Amino acid sequence: SLYTTAEIKAVQKACSYLLAPQQIFDLKFLQKLTDFQLRQAYLRQVKYCHPTVSQGDSTERKTKKLAFLQKAHASYEYLMGLISGESPAHVQKQQTKIIAVGGAKGGVGKSMLAANLSVYLTQKGFKTVAMDLDLGGANLALYLGEKFILERTINDFLDNKYASLADIIVKGKYGPQLIGGDSSELGAANIHYAHKMKLLRAIRNIDADFIVLDLGGDTTYNMLDFFLLGDYGLVVTTKDSASYIGAYQFLKTAMYRKLNRISGPEADEDRITDKKLASLLKEATRSSKKPIVQSMSELLHRVAAHDPLDLPLVLKPIIEFNPYLIINRITNSSQAMQVTQTIVSLSDKTLSVHLESPGHIRKIPEIEDNLRNFAPLVAQTPRGKLATDIGKIVSKIGII
Repeated sequence: SLYTTAEIKAVQKACSYLLAPQQIFDLKFLQKLTDFQLRQAYLRQVKYCHPTVSQGDSTERKTKKLAFLQKAHASYEYLMGLISGESPAHVQKQQTKIIAVGGAKGGVGKSMLAANLSVYLTQKGFKTVAMDLDLGGANLALYLGEKFILERTINDFLDNKYASLADIIVKGKYGPQLIGGDSSELGAANIHYAHKMKLLRAIRNIDADFIVLDLGGDTTYNMLDFFLLGDYGLVVTTKDSASYIGAYQFLKTAMYRKLNRISGPEADEDRITDKKLASLLKEATRSSKKPIVQSMSELLHRVAAHDPLDLPLVLKPIIEFNPYLIINRITNSSQAMQVTQTIVSLSDKTLSVHLESPGHIRKIPEIEDNLRNFAPLVAQTPRGKLATDIGKIVSKIGII
């Protein structure tokens, strides 16, 4: 049986070389997968890629099939080991974990959650850095009880006034360290590509147990790339329809951005070089009133028709997409359940993403006084309602 999200995703990635997409995303099917089914699936791939049926292929095509078959064999061995009772391969824990707090609408409580989550993690003994990446509306410092105008900000790092992000870190009053922004600088939100890439690389090099990113309420490429940098992506919404529709749109746009990047300069070693496939992905993920596909399953069908050997490359970012829905200002659990069911249903149907909601934040009057009291609520009441709600979320996700 599979228990952790990391184990499930490892199995899904392995299955992407052997099984059909609808089987990969069917967790009940994966739990009951037999050695016979797995062997049959592997033999189908062997038959498709075998040199005797590839005689008419070009040298490039034969090489591609051989590389695919090698990965299919490794996946087969791994999965057969699991079926025979071996423990899942150990998933190495990253030394630094990044938690991105985002959403497509302002005023839903992203900065409040980012600040108080940072304090909570610090109280648990973890070295935590809170980073304000709402470059056009930086206010995380206020939620952490710091002064509005900081002496050193991200802008100074991007302008090469400081060599690293470590040089601009501010030691916070309530535990977390802070890397702040300065939205008063003209064009602060519109950093160009080179600055964005510099910032993405630098964030990974911060010395901390946790880095909590507070993101802006928009779906620009920069903001989406910051969100996708997270090992955990928390999408914040409220029960208001405009808010949770915005949350779904944010999820959809983030997924499309993740797919779009695998044929671009941000891609890793699995970058797609096939121009026709890259064009298909761009057409499918562009912002349009009439998209060429209506769902991820339809897109995967088109990819398979183009070249089944490319399916794992497209499946990988879909499998790795692992956001969590956090509903803020809830007065009763039925409200949270209603919003969750709406967005989960849409995500399952159109994005092939099984969205999880690990908990919600109750409507707590004291939160409204957070800024006036100049101290995060979790720092004021470490065993209060907000700390309890955040603790449940952290525990359910498995962050610590």
